Amino acid sequence: MTHHLTPEFFIPLFVAAWLAIGGLLSHLSGWRSLAQRFSRGSLADGERFRFASGSLGKIAWFPVRYANCLFVTVASSGFEVSIFLPFRFLCPPLFIPWSQVASIEEQQKFLHTRTAVCVQGSAIQLTLFGAAGRRVLASYRAALGLHADHPCPNRHT
Repeated sequence: MTHHLTPEFFIPLFVAAWLAIGGLLSHLSGWRSLAQRFSRGSLADGERFRFASGSLGKIAWFPVRYANCLFVTVASSGFEVSIFLPFRFLCPPLFIPWSQVASIEEQQKFLHTRTAVCVQGSAIQLTLFGAAGRRVLASYRAALGLHADHPCPNRHT
């Protein structure tokens, strides 16, 4: 006898699996712990980058990658990162003020340039790729009057 997964079972199972995986990734990436400090209900005003890519993680060799699903807004007081709605479960938008950034540095990996952001009091590193990362770096430097990269402290490699 062959059993087929009917829609009345498939849809709830799919939704449950989607939410479970999203919650697990939120925890593994460190998004949940950053949200405890930097969760924000309203959107920041500033330059917006839609469908940007990046990664977030406590462990340098295994971050959670967010490909083309991040929204980054760069404001004069800091920057906001949020995830495209279907992937946002347990990942509220984060607003990180410049005063809470420990360091930002540009890194070259193979053929790609990326911007690594380290938050004060956290081993979690947020990495942004492309124009969004370059703009975050430039705004941070302008806000603090910096001219050179500063490596991330507290980073576990």
